[in-house]
Amino acid sequence: MGFYEEMIRRIAADADPAACVEEIRIYANWVLVKTGKWSISTYFHGMPGFTDPAGMGTWMGDWIGRPARAAALELLVSREILKRSVGMACLKSLLPDPPATIAGGAIELVEPAACRIPTCFIGYFKTAAAWREKGYPVTIVELFPRPGDIHWNEADEVLEKAELVLMTGLTVVNETLEAVIRRTPSARMRIIMGPTVPASPVLFDYGIDMLGITQIDDVELMSNYALLGGGSIANAPAGALRSLNMARDLRALQERISALAR
Repeated sequence: MGFYEEMIRRIAADADPAACVEEIRIYANWVLVKTGKWSISTYFHGMPGFTDPAGMGTWMGDWIGRPARAAALELLVSREILKRSVGMACLKSLLPDPPATIAGGAIELVEPAACRIPTCFIGYFKTAAAWREKGYPVTIVELFPRPGDIHWNEADEVLEKAELVLMTGLTVVNETLEAVIRRTPSARMRIIMGPTVPASPVLFDYGIDMLGITQIDDVELMSNYALLGGGSIANAPAGALRSLNMARDLRALQERISALAR
């Protein structure tokens, strides 16, 4: 069993075993799934090594009513982007709420450190680009780079030197997390964040120090935003989503962030 398969199965071990898939909502940029509760995942497109279904191949209605944990595990090994996106939203909806969190966005918590130590964002974040423009020692690594970004295949040097590493939850579903860990040997802290991140402490066993997770507070607000093509959680309607942060030890995490900023 490979890195990805083992990690997903370990995460799924904490999933509600009795829940069934109740609803699936698919939009241009998001997937929402309800088992016992609603959850969200990015509907990612164009990833190397995956296929985008077309036409009738997008039908997901046959998954309604199926045992949710088994469905999530089956969907998450598919090479079809839609199935994997639905699978992650399904798995996330099955996980228990974390017992303790810090409210707010993960990025804002680490700004005092990012302004002084080599920081690498894996995946595009608007805040990261703004920090780079302000002169922070920030680089952005992307599979689809914008001006100023560095392509994933050409990023060995910046990844090797990065002391603070922040990445999107897509590194889990597109199977690049293992490579991120291997390619960031100097990292003093690694953070994975965004709407695709499962609220699972299992990720702390795989080189991650903090999870920036997203919970749905008002599914209809989020659905209406997604229905109209909304593509960034930063622009989601107030009250639709909530950003929280997890760590093995939240007090120790805050102390480590303070130490990085000194």
